[in-house]
Amino acid sequence: MIPMSEQGLLHKEATVDTWDGLLAETYRKLLTFDDIYLIFDDMTSLIRTTSFTGFREVTSQLGGQADLMLERFRINPDLLKDEDARVPLRSLVGLLEFAARELECPDFGLRMAEYQDLHVLGPIAVIARTCATAGEALAQVIRFIGYHSPGIQLDLDLSEARAPRLVIDIRLSGPSPRRQMVELAMGVAHNGMKLLYGDNFVAQSVLLASHLAPAQTYRRYFKTTVYTGQSCNALVLRDEQLSQPLEQHAPYLHHALEEYFNQFDLQATSSVVNQVERLVLRMMPIQRCRLPLIAEQLGMHVRMLQRRLAEEGRSFDEVVEALRRERADHYLAERHMPMSQVAGLLGFSEQSVFNRACRRWFSLSPGARRRQLLGTGDL
Repeated sequence: MIPMSEQGLLHKEATVDTWDGLLAETYRKLLTFDDIYLIFDDMTSLIRTTSFTGFREVTSQLGGQADLMLERFRINPDLLKDEDARVPLRSLVGLLEFAARELECPDFGLRMAEYQDLHVLGPIAVIARTCATAGEALAQVIRFIGYHSPGIQLDLDLSEARAPRLVIDIRLSGPSPRRQMVELAMGVAHNGMKLLYGDNFVAQSVLLASHLAPAQTYRRYFKTTVYTGQSCNALVLRDEQLSQPLEQHAPYLHHALEEYFNQFDLQATSSVVNQVERLVLRMMPIQRCRLPLIAEQLGMHVRMLQRRLAEEGRSFDEVVEALRRERADHYLAERHMPMSQVAGLLGFSEQSVFNRACRRWFSLSPGARRRQLLGTGDL
């Protein structure tokens, strides 16, 4: 028997006597094809309302009124009672930023994370916990995270020997601040690893692209070394943590769930553009996002990669340019990030090259674009 959690498919008060019973309960919670079409419509990234877990509690502790804040962002408070409901990801991102600012709580996202773990992912938590090892579980979470929200991007970077990195990002169009959502996701990932690896899990280190709370807040939460001003947000793990066996390994249930999820191709792994974007984002800060290197990473010849991109209506240069423009707004919206660091994170070897690119994209200098994004005349 498998114990069940209150937040996901598994409930602490009850158990399922057979794998068939557990599988039937799992399928009952899964989406229909119509639901999948709705969620993965490119026009709107949605997120399951389980990601609001802890919002009421943290808001109340800080003296705020949760329902009024929810309604401000057009979120029906009653939806939070339904773990299968979905709302626009942008609404949750905006809500967290607003709450952190209004309640003067720069670590609002991390505080919410204390109420969440892997089970907020619903059926993905089940498929993860039925894997043989923690590493396999992470791979499945990454593969199917689109079920929870297509706007959450996860990647397991194995390029550094003995320092695998679980990279976490929130993908939304436009320059809207999303720091609280990133930190919520980082906290949930940390708690998820504790669920898989054990309560004694500690990451080798934590990487943050930027931060709002004092450094000691992050060290206290993650209980490890925290580096800020990095090229990405990530938990740096240890090899042995990925090879940790899982006690609830259940091949039959795991295979059945995997077969079901495979019908939907949830992370669009067949999209070459999607794969190129992931590699460009990883290699851009080290100034290695060149076509031959990306093609090599994908196991393709350069001409084949160019042809595959063309079939999807894109070129390599267009992909890089679009990502640089998007990330430029993201970094410039961080008030205290130095311009030299922004240029480096975008893969520019010189500040002057970034300045020209910024004028090409926005008809503004980097400083003027930052002022525009932050809505200030002077910084």
